[in-house]
Amino acid sequence: MGHDSSYKKFFSRTDMVESLVRDFISGDLADELDFKTLKLMPTVFQKHGQTERRGDLIWRLKWRDGSPCLLAILLEFQSTIDKKMLCRLLEYATLFLEQTLDDDKSKGLSLPQILPIVLYNGAKPWSAPCVYNELSERERLAYERGIWDFKYHLIDIRHLEESLVDKAKGISAWIFRFERAANVQEMERLWKVMFRALKNPAYENLRQEIIIWLETCVLPVRKISGAKIVVERLKEEEKMTVVTAEMEDWTLPYINQGIRQGHAEGRLEGERIGELRGRREGERIGEAKGIAEKAAQVIRQMIAEGFEDNLIARLVSVPLSDVEKLRLQI
Repeated sequence: MGHDSSYKKFFSRTDMVESLVRDFISGDLADELDFKTLKLMPTVFQKHGQTERRGDLIWRLKWRDGSPCLLAILLEFQSTIDKKMLCRLLEYATLFLEQTLDDDKSKGLSLPQILPIVLYNGAKPWSAPCVYNELSERERLAYERGIWDFKYHLIDIRHLEESLVDKAKGISAWIFRFERAANVQEMERLWKVMFRALKNPAYENLRQEIIIWLETCVLPVRKISGAKIVVERLKEEEKMTVVTAEMEDWTLPYINQGIRQGHAEGRLEGERIGELRGRREGERIGEAKGIAEKAAQVIRQMIAEGFEDNLIARLVSVPLSDVEKLRLQI
């Protein structure tokens, strides 16, 4: 399975498209859209006697306010830099608009607005122009608009700001986090956190697709040592039907509660599979000092295994300054 085909599978999910727009394009724009109306559109275009043109994905959806004008999201997936990308997208947009007019039986349909997005996962920063007027050496004429304003939104996955990825809440961010992982140990840690976040049965197919994608696309291209071992571990964990205590430790809800409230209550949600099923759901955990020490132990472990300070602070719900102090002590 190649890069394009994997991403087409991922972003053929409506929840993936919504999270992409909400987290990496504009939350304000996402709030104006009715993602329940998302509809996949044909991406193969062929005018009479002309060569067939084929895009990656095109989604169409309505605005929340009931506006007759739709929005079309053009998604293109790149693992290499294409300096003609802007021209390609302009061509796809034109062909799509022509097709929309041809299919309009009533001849009264408003043309959709176009939102072109390029997802790029290459190692080198993207260097192709994203705005049409960047292609010209002449300064743009002040009174001209239209084609000069055409641009696409670039998501350069490997070079996104760390803070942008950290605060992203949608499922598309998990794909990006795996793309950005430096080694298999970080991928395993990500999987454990993601498994808990996406343990709902609705995400089962997505988790399996991510494993296949890691095995066939990401790890071979990145040439990361130990790739076969980590894939086998992920496959074993995917077979589990509940989250083990080891996985729960990464988010430590009982520790977070003890730190926030300053007293000794917390609950263990599970231990190794088969050991605590049917037993008590939780137990009192000692004094607040013990809770804080447990949190410190986990933070030290996460630091040792390569977690970023911002991510540790968010997962364990402690101030960033506390994480930085512990790092200095190691």
